[in-house]
Amino acid sequence: MQKLTSVLALFILTTSSLFAFQDPIPISEARQLSEGTEVTVAGHVTVTDEFSGPVYFQDESGGIAWFDYTNMREDFTLNVQRGDSIVVTGNIGFFNDLLQVVDATSYEFFPEANKEVKPVEITVQQMNSGEFESQLVSMNVDINHGGAFQGNTNYEITDNTGTGELRIDRYTDLVGAEAPEGVSTIVGVVGRFRDTFQLLPRDTEDLDAEPFEYPGEEVSKENTFEVATWNVEWFGSTEFGPSDEEEQFRNIMTVVENVDADLYAFQEVSNTVVFARLVDSLDAYGGIIADFSQTQKTAYLFKRAVVDSLDSELVTDNMTQSYWANGRYPLHFRFNVTINGKTREIDAFNIHAKAFDDADSYNQRENASRELKLYLDNVHASDNVILLGDYNDRVTSSITSGENSPYDNFVDAPDYKVITQSLEERSFESQASGSFIDHITITSELYDEYITGTERVENTTYIGSYLSSTSDHYPIWTRFQFETLVSNEEIVNQPVNFSLDQNYPNPFNPSTVISYQLAENSTVTLQIYDMLGREVATLVNSERKAAGSYDVTFEAGDLASGLYIYQLRTAAGQQLTRKMMLVK
Repeated sequence: MQKLTSVLALFILTTSSLFAFQDPIPISEARQLSEGTEVTVAGHVTVTDEFSGPVYFQDESGGIAWFDYTNMREDFTLNVQRGDSIVVTGNIGFFNDLLQVVDATSYEFFPEANKEVKPVEITVQQMNSGEFESQLVSMNVDINHGGAFQGNTNYEITDNTGTGELRIDRYTDLVGAEAPEGVSTIVGVVGRFRDTFQLLPRDTEDLDAEPFEYPGEEVSKENTFEVATWNVEWFGSTEFGPSDEEEQFRNIMTVVENVDADLYAFQEVSNTVVFARLVDSLDAYGGIIADFSQTQKTAYLFKRAVVDSLDSELVTDNMTQSYWANGRYPLHFRFNVTINGKTREIDAFNIHAKAFDDADSYNQRENASRELKLYLDNVHASDNVILLGDYNDRVTSSITSGENSPYDNFVDAPDYKVITQSLEERSFESQASGSFIDHITITSELYDEYITGTERVENTTYIGSYLSSTSDHYPIWTRFQFETLVSNEEIVNQPVNFSLDQNYPNPFNPSTVISYQLAENSTVTLQIYDMLGREVATLVNSERKAAGSYDVTFEAGDLASGLYIYQLRTAAGQQLTRKMMLVK
């Protein structure tokens, strides 16, 4: 080690370095010095800006972090690669008990001396001992998590020596990536947060995972319609919500500006004056708030340039007060939304269902869900409906042990799609307790215009201590694109799109024509369902079709009058659905 540091020091002195360095000491020796002691240490970089925090580097004796590099110069750019040699002079310091070089007075990187740093294989017990703090390591562990990773989240890892923590940093491409199954080899640096040592992988290569990419990211938000639902946790009430009302207010503004959605459905707005101040503080937005008597109110925040308010009301007809958390009825907002000159009339319904996992609360949610679907089927059967809010339950199962989801009636209906179900299935969490209970559902009229796969949990870690200072729920949002006959799956222009037209005539008796288009050769199925989801006819039965346009006649002479669903599916998993009315 003495030879290594001497050679490195000689290399520094014989180059055009910006600084005059002392002779570096081994990192292991520096780690034994008291806080505030000036040191010069050298090594090879293992972490550059992957965590948007410390640079980690190590020599043969140990590892260390350097935290305050951005304070060196205003024009500082971290132009360094993994493996580059580094020499830093600064003081020994700590941040949340992680030992670091701070208050640096000089530094230099030497790409010419780059070498690959190979991780040392350790156990969970060795990580927890602190012996390998700030070093690059490799561990064979099982992650106690299935599905996608969320940013700035800790996950339990185990091996035969004990249990430890895996930390997924929000700045890495691991956010949204799928956790590996079973025992896996994970590479990362050993970080520390107070008394806990953590394994910090730098990217998906360290986990042998595939990075997750949202479709449509190349499409500007100016060309799409963004919808968000967000429980803002007793917004405006310091008695029950976050203790610092002004901090919560500022943070909510920050999240609104970062998500940049066109429509927000809020739950748990607990102070109408504070909500009015929020709307006034956001120049581009308007607002609507429910007028029911409960303290926890629902509300909408919307961009005035995009959303033209038509009317709003509480849905109380044929609704049972005791099912709706004693009067927390759905808040209906009807509006026109215009994107790139294309306008759609939308009916949004904001709900905040009964909380808790006891049997009575579950029954309330189930009965409320039944009442709401019956209302939507009867009153808004052919409308563009978005049902969003705090469902206070999952949609794949229930938070109440042994029960099915109270929203199975929506999940199983062919003319409704819970588009956030995919997030729940991928093990995302929408709130602090670990469940996914905040959802967005659309009707079939919007299937063509919802950009599949854009549903997401907002990564709010740009706000420190988000869960304690802002809300115990994360914003959930998705995107729509208004085009004529655009595929759900593709947002690029094609000569012919995968699309399903409205039948003609409609209403009809007894026959009507259904037209569809295929962008490529495909196996196709076209089926008809009644409103209970029962198949009543198959017009195209898994037939191989060439790319092009097709017309199919549907004869309904033997069927009763009413609303029917027709659904087009391809072997590639594309699916489009529309409604039609038979009137005899």
